[in-house]
Amino acid sequence: MTTPAKKPAAPRAAAAKTTTRTVAAKPAAKPAAKAPVRAAAKPAAAKPAAKAAVVAAPVYNFDKPYKFLTGFDDSEFCSKVSAHLNAGYKLAGSATMTTVNGKVYVGQPVFKASNIAKPKAKGKGKKK
Repeated sequence: MTTPAKKPAAPRAAAAKTTTRTVAAKPAAKPAAKAPVRAAAKPAAAKPAAKAAVVAAPVYNFDKPYKFLTGFDDSEFCSKVSAHLNAGYKLAGSATMTTVNGKVYVGQPVFKASNIAKPKAKGKGKKK
């Protein structure tokens, strides 16, 4: 029996090339952006913790004898009216309400009797 003859192996393509070419290597990944240099952190005790949470209460002038309080229909307006009632003002009439572009505005007149100048009483003395 005869065995079939083997085919000669094909020459390798890489081995056949003998040119010398320099190839620039690509970087594997972009370098990460450097974080900005920050100053040393201040100790937590130096910052008041409640500063951001503190909301200053509005200051109202209670000197005028008559006022017409206005604002949006919200809790801030209710607080404004309550502050005036607690300061001795009384409701002077009915509240008003109107809407402008879908927003509700309200108003409430108040007065303080102690700040209203009273007319002088006529004397009941003898006529001369």
